[in-house]
Amino acid sequence: MISYDDEGGGALSSPGRRALLVVHHTTSPSLQAMLEAVLDGAQTEEIEDVDVRVRPALAATAVDVLSADAFLLGTSANIGYMSGALKHFFDQIYYPCLTAKVGAGYGVYIHGNSDTEGALRAIRSIVQGLGYPGCTQQHYRDIETAFTGCDGQEFSTEGWVTRALANAARRNAIADAVAFDVLDIRLADPMGPFRGQKIGALQVYRAASLLQSRHIAPLVHEATPRAREMLARAGDTLAPVALRTRFPSDPFGDAMRATVELAALDRSLPVIHVALNGLDDDKHHSVDCHWEQLKYHGEALKRLADGLAALRAGLIEIGRWDESLVLTYDEFGRSPMENEDKGTHHGLANTHFALGGRVRGGLYGEAPPVIRVFNVGGPQPAIDTRRLWTTVVRNWWNAPADGLFTARHMPLDLLRS
Repeated sequence: MISYDDEGGGALSSPGRRALLVVHHTTSPSLQAMLEAVLDGAQTEEIEDVDVRVRPALAATAVDVLSADAFLLGTSANIGYMSGALKHFFDQIYYPCLTAKVGAGYGVYIHGNSDTEGALRAIRSIVQGLGYPGCTQQHYRDIETAFTGCDGQEFSTEGWVTRALANAARRNAIADAVAFDVLDIRLADPMGPFRGQKIGALQVYRAASLLQSRHIAPLVHEATPRAREMLARAGDTLAPVALRTRFPSDPFGDAMRATVELAALDRSLPVIHVALNGLDDDKHHSVDCHWEQLKYHGEALKRLADGLAALRAGLIEIGRWDESLVLTYDEFGRSPMENEDKGTHHGLANTHFALGGRVRGGLYGEAPPVIRVFNVGGPQPAIDTRRLWTTVVRNWWNAPADGLFTARHMPLDLLRS
């Protein structure tokens, strides 16, 4: 039995039967012919008790994957990479299905005029990362580096911020670290760079709710045990803060206002973490734009600019701009090459912003070459990000950085005295 569904979701097979999920991105007559051929093959007499469900890549969901027993993936090859639609499918289901289908069978069909092997390698690297035999978990490794500062062959149960601030944890405060929006979407390890038990880190999902209620405890989404102890000891009520600065009326703008208010109420709070998502909470509609980047990324950059401008004005108003350092981070960069879906794929290097009253302006590193650039990967990084984090730890928090990472990283000459 074959069923077609453009919406996704729902049970795939009857009791006693197996389920084959076909996820495809079909954009040409050749790909349509290949899809029809594989579906004909799935219905041969030799195959018994198998239900086949067909999903477009842009509609397939984690529910579909979790309900299937085997998988068939179809895509075009685009400059040595899979289609943006199939990459979107992987992005949507990666974490919910990371270890759920270890050992499940899968097949791939690809159509392209050149470098179909590159597309196959890309698919294999991600599919193996989902937990198939021989898994590499490349996405997981990269996000581990972003959160812990460890190399791919290392693992740490503590985030790099936790290790840096472990000896400077505070008692008479609401928390050592506060985060708005999402820190890490992995349910088993949601604290990102704050994970571990040595600092009090808490996460409030909606800054707007905190600004309205002025009570933290009912709004805590995740927290370390130490943070819950600190919150119970210090109380969870935030005093009102009168500000003349106007902040944008969107989630990022709310987070900027909450940041300024916390900076006004607790001058020793070492770190506040915010995230920039799409207005529908989808990161693909803000910074991870595999398709329609001009549509989504431009709007996200405007919200980022407006929010940071308000943050600067607010910190100046409360007299804390020279005492504040604003940095961006991410686990991936972007390739500068546009893909077939008018977006960009992941890249090796990224551009980060540093703001604050003590920041020396200018470009640090090297302008990346944009010759012989491919659809995925992009230019090599010029600076190890851990040099930036070492700058934060040693020159901003005035904490020891020796032993923080496996290798020693020199700080950047980024800050004025």
